[in-house]
Order: sequence, then C-alpha cells, then structure tokens
Amino acid sequence: MSVQRREAVVQALNELEQRLRELGVTASDRPTPEALASTMPFCYDTMDIEAWLQFIFLGRMRELLEQGDPLPETCAITPYLEMLRASGRSVDAEICACVGDLDRLITGENGSGERI
Repeated sequence: MSVQRREAVVQALNELEQRLRELGVTASDRPTPEALASTMPFCYDTMDIEAWLQFIFLGRMRELLEQGDPLPETCAITPYLEMLRASGRSVDAEICACVGDLDRLITGENGSGERI
C-alpha cells in the first residue's frame, strides 16, 4: 500500500473516530474481557457496532499503522452495517459513509466487488 493511501486511511480513521465522538457513542470503559472474547463477526453478540468500531476496528487499524505492519488486503464492514439498517437498527449515515470510505481505501484493487 502506498504512503499516500496509508495517509488516506489514517485520515478516514480519524474522521470515523470524530463522528463517533460527535454522536456521543464512545465509551471511556473498555468492553469486558468476555465481550472481547466473542468469536462472532463484529462481536455482534456482545457489543454494539459503535463499540466494536471504537475498541476493535479503530484500535487494531491504528496498531497496524503505528507498527508499519501491512493492512488487511480487504475490508468489508459496510455489508454488515447495511444488514443492521435493514433489520431496523439505527446506524448513523455519516458512520456508514466513513466505513464505506475505509472499505474502499483498504480493499482498493484487491476486492472482487462481490456483495454478501
């Protein structure tokens, strides 16, 4: 991944974090060890998507970037957000847009374009 693209990912992560703060959905307390031990995608059985974004996604992505490790080849969180919205769960449109930007930036040309 190019330096320019990594910088764009950092900017998009910052925008996502800022939007979570603006909505007042960030938590000061980390999830419990039990919640973090979930084996389900997005820890959907133990935490809300906003908590997962804050404590799992943002944290892990920042860790990878700070250590200079490669980012995942693909990222596809948007389909899960769309599923949540379709089921009646309210998910902020700007959060969806930020996540969509991150999906595209990280996946780049690696993605097949297939939808779940």
